[in-house]
Amino acid sequence: MSSSGIQQKGVLANRVAVVTGATDGIGFAIARRLAQDGAHVVVSSRKQQNVDRAVAVLQGEGLSVTGTVCHVGKAEDRERLVATDWVSRTRAEILTPTVRVPCRIGQPEDCAGIVSFLCSPDASYITGENIVVAGFSPRL
Repeated sequence: MSSSGIQQKGVLANRVAVVTGATDGIGFAIARRLAQDGAHVVVSSRKQQNVDRAVAVLQGEGLSVTGTVCHVGKAEDRERLVATDWVSRTRAEILTPTVRVPCRIGQPEDCAGIVSFLCSPDASYITGENIVVAGFSPRL
């Protein structure tokens, strides 16, 4: 059972994902997708009101989510984040990817699927790869 009392199911069940910059845009989409796929997600951002809003929205969708303030540029914030109860048990960190799309403006959800896949057992044999999430690439 997660902290919110929701039975976890899915490919990422019984896993914890820490998503920094998770209160908007790509980070929020990744946090949502990982939680939808069964992970307990710890969202973090620099501002408490943004963390509270993101947690409320995701918990309102029935997802297993908690949140904490963390400015990843500050060592003491990173240490506090890693010391949280959920994170100290197990950890999968995601610092937010950049989208470069020449044909259309990318949407946050465009990145969320690949991140969820990389956190899943299906990607357990993938190491040291660069995966470009950029729509199409024109010929050079």
